[in-house]
Amino acid sequence: MGYVKLFDPDEPGGTPHDSPLPLLPPRGVARPDDEVYLFDERTVLAVNIALATGRPLLVLGPPGSGKSTLAPNVARLMGLRYYAEVVTARTEPHDLLWREEAFRQLNDAYSGKLAAPDSPAYFRPGVLWKALDPSVDPAFDAPTDGADPGAEPDPALRGRPAVVLIDEIDKADPDVPDALLDPLNNLRFEGPGRRLVTAAEGIDAPLVVITSNEERELSAAFRRRCIPLVLEPPDREHLLRVAQLHMGAAYDPLLADELAEMFDAESSAARPVASTAEFLDTLRACQQLGLTADSPEWRAVAGLAMVKGSPDVLPYA
Repeated sequence: MGYVKLFDPDEPGGTPHDSPLPLLPPRGVARPDDEVYLFDERTVLAVNIALATGRPLLVLGPPGSGKSTLAPNVARLMGLRYYAEVVTARTEPHDLLWREEAFRQLNDAYSGKLAAPDSPAYFRPGVLWKALDPSVDPAFDAPTDGADPGAEPDPALRGRPAVVLIDEIDKADPDVPDALLDPLNNLRFEGPGRRLVTAAEGIDAPLVVITSNEERELSAAFRRRCIPLVLEPPDREHLLRVAQLHMGAAYDPLLADELAEMFDAESSAARPVASTAEFLDTLRACQQLGLTADSPEWRAVAGLAMVKGSPDVLPYA
């Protein structure tokens, strides 16, 4: 029996509407930034292993390599719910499970209206709780009068599994990732008031994607629990393919090639590596300003938007 992909970007699974999502925009139409992602076979394999094993996908790589945009694109192509949490130095271990509404509880205590400690008024479910049980996600509540219907999620997503992005886990104290080991392994945890939170009936395990810039070492136990994927910085070919996808009929191959050459040169220098998003921003800015590869000003635009003031590219006169 051959390799059966649970996730295949070339043949996406059923969407909430049971129809495939297009991988390419209509001819001549540019795509939004969040819908531009080029999957290589190594990345597709890692996603499939994570789906098959139920283990988190630990995505490593330098800034700009596409770590944070992998998860939302997998969710989009598979028609799954999507939740994201950006970790900071202030993130507490339980913040990914739930957050306490301490000020509201204090105010109720002061006014004599204190409810039970596990009252839903005193906590907000976090991304992992919502992924396990969509019934606690207020986004699926009935829209209130005057709400923008376009802002409401598709109700058909409610019964779908979820993709969860936990971004920059290395920013937190080491006890934060380690505290996730048990909830991620057992798909349950002790919530507010010692209530047991488990996956809702009929909901498959979420795909949890965790990114790290490796600024802080993760424990060996945490790494063993994850499926590792190391992303490399974008190369010239990758940039040009993304630019063509993104820009549609506005794509200028000569200008894109010049920018990609500069991107490569600057990435090889002793400077922070630019990202694909910065490359696209530069190309978009040049297009909006009417610049071509023959315009001397494009180098100055690139010096400000992509390579951040490199003295080699700022002058254009």
